[in-house]
Amino acid sequence: MKLTLEKPSPLAATEVVACEIVRGADFGCVWHHHPEFEITLVKRGGTERWVGDKLTPLKRGDLVLLGSDLPHDYRNDRGTARRAKNVEAIVVQFMPHLLGADWLRHASMKPVQQLFHRARLGLEVRGATRQRAAQRLAQIAKAKGLRRVVLLLDLLDDFAQSKELREIASPGFHAAIGSASSDRIGTAVAHIEAHLTEPIYVPALATMTGLSESAFSRLFKSCTRRTVPQYVNELRIARACRLLAETDQTVSQIADACGYPTPAHFQRQFHRHQKRSPLLYRSAVRKQG
Repeated sequence: MKLTLEKPSPLAATEVVACEIVRGADFGCVWHHHPEFEITLVKRGGTERWVGDKLTPLKRGDLVLLGSDLPHDYRNDRGTARRAKNVEAIVVQFMPHLLGADWLRHASMKPVQQLFHRARLGLEVRGATRQRAAQRLAQIAKAKGLRRVVLLLDLLDDFAQSKELREIASPGFHAAIGSASSDRIGTAVAHIEAHLTEPIYVPALATMTGLSESAFSRLFKSCTRRTVPQYVNELRIARACRLLAETDQTVSQIADACGYPTPAHFQRQFHRHQKRSPLLYRSAVRKQG
């Protein structure tokens, strides 16, 4: 399955904030990405959403914020009578620089800046925040021009202050460290990404950054919220998910390409992380819905 770059919505030519009501047999999309941020509220129908490396059953009211160029797809499996409902969703798209290139650099915008950073993995909105957002999205769908922009900013402020947003994709899917991370850990992460197929050892990383093993391990976990083995494994599993979805490589070839010593070890780690085997994952994400 090839990852597709989605063309800008025709609505983007007339509105800073594009909003579309999707209705029909399906969501009209495939495995794709785009530079715009996207907010999707599923009002009815739909069976699965695929965000990054996570395939999740859809429920009425599902609400997600996606960052720029995060691969995703929404499905509506018509294979059973129970799942044969048509879909309806509100989809909002906007560029992160909608107020100019420098608007997020101001100190007062730090919560929104952090929200946008987290959205790189996709954010599921829950609880009271989701209920408020659903009402505001209905208003956005009816508004035009500046009024729509004001409503979006109000919504983003709510998201930025809320503790009811949960990251969707694995951290390894977008290999990046926290925005407040040190240059030393950035160097280590870059090395890990470049040598993912090779054995990676903490002592070597510590030496590279000029720290003791204990100091490096503490700093690495502080910056990434993962130990080195956890981070490396998540990065490898995320790469495996892309290869399973987008190539026809065998499980053995993917295990080797992701740095696992044996296919059996890869399959154990993959099942622990994704709760299904690599082949079942490939079958699920390639299923047309």
